[in-house]
Amino acid sequence: MSNGDDPRPPEGAVLFYNGDTAYEFLQNLGLGRNGERLMLARPRTPSGYQSKVLLKCVVLPEAKFLEMYPRARARLEEETRLARFLHHPNIARVHGLFEMKYGLCAVLESVEGFSLDTLLAIAQTRGSYFSEAFVLYVFAEVAGALAYAHSRTDDAGVPLGIVNRDINPARIRLRPNGGVALTDFGVAFSRLAGRIATSLPRPRGDVIYAAPEAMLGEAVDARGDLFSLGLTMLEFATGRHLYDPADLKISEAESRLSPAEHERVLRASITLMETGQPLHVEDAIWCAMVYRAPDIGRAAFGVSKHLRAIFYTLLRRKPADRIPSAAELETAIRARLSQLGPYGAEDAVKEVQRALLEAGEALEELSLVDDEGGFVPADWREHPDTVETRPGSYISDELTTAPGARRAGKTPPAA
Repeated sequence: MSNGDDPRPPEGAVLFYNGDTAYEFLQNLGLGRNGERLMLARPRTPSGYQSKVLLKCVVLPEAKFLEMYPRARARLEEETRLARFLHHPNIARVHGLFEMKYGLCAVLESVEGFSLDTLLAIAQTRGSYFSEAFVLYVFAEVAGALAYAHSRTDDAGVPLGIVNRDINPARIRLRPNGGVALTDFGVAFSRLAGRIATSLPRPRGDVIYAAPEAMLGEAVDARGDLFSLGLTMLEFATGRHLYDPADLKISEAESRLSPAEHERVLRASITLMETGQPLHVEDAIWCAMVYRAPDIGRAAFGVSKHLRAIFYTLLRRKPADRIPSAAELETAIRARLSQLGPYGAEDAVKEVQRALLEAGEALEELSLVDDEGGFVPADWREHPDTVETRPGSYISDELTTAPGARRAGKTPPAA
């Protein structure tokens, strides 16, 4: 792998070996949140090629960046050590850590399927959102994964205190067989021995989905993950976001805050701006500090009273006012899902197939190659009649429209 300005080796180049398995470069995915390079690779064994994997690589930099390398390397090592305690069907696996000529590389499961970001774009393209049962099914699965992660202990039985800190629509995927996967614990907090302490008082993941306490640079626990899950669930169910500043005037927001709260917001804004966050983050901070319970109700307009009640338990500004655990959240979601009748992985796949079919040719105007996940051949557009279906595929016999779309900015009424 080159450590120069162009990080892309030629396709098929061997990045490193693990025994008799060669990891061949497949696709460059850019930079991760910790500065690591993200790539897809294809393992080649003496018996043939295996399923593609995701690589996170900390590459030895030029001399002027050498001081940053040890920390980035230690963070990747920590992520891999933490993954040893995260063996759950709804959490993407980390397979191992390997030395390369130019640095260190973690090998992760490459989860096929659509991210919730993409599914939301498909829903907006067709003009209606997914059913309440679909929403409940997906988020019950994620809540189950978080309940597992939050309760993990180390080998001595000491709680690890894991907090994901980056729950958002891009980190949750629906597999082709209808399973649900939480794909990344790369910026997670834990009490794992030897962990790297966070040095900056700012949210570690996508700021727009951060809990208010994370926005303010305060301590975040498992209830912060539940808040982020609530924001993600709200957006997926309605297309709306609680931090939308469209109707918020700063002068009006300031009038809702006490002098002490106003000072906290200003300090948080300055801190986030100093760390290079985009300008819209400041608006999000104001929204996070001034919204009230009626604002949750307005954002959840159009959903059932049962789903709205769940949002009220998740999106309280003070952690103490929220539902206390992911396990209790999973129980509440599954209780409501059972009222709607049986709904599982097969039903979710069928609903996605219907959404793709209803979106039809409008999806041609959108593209997200990395979310197609191998469901259709790369040249299917030239030969749509040759697209084959297989068990667990999103593609139905009657569908010849490409899956995969980014959010189109449309907000149809909730279904």
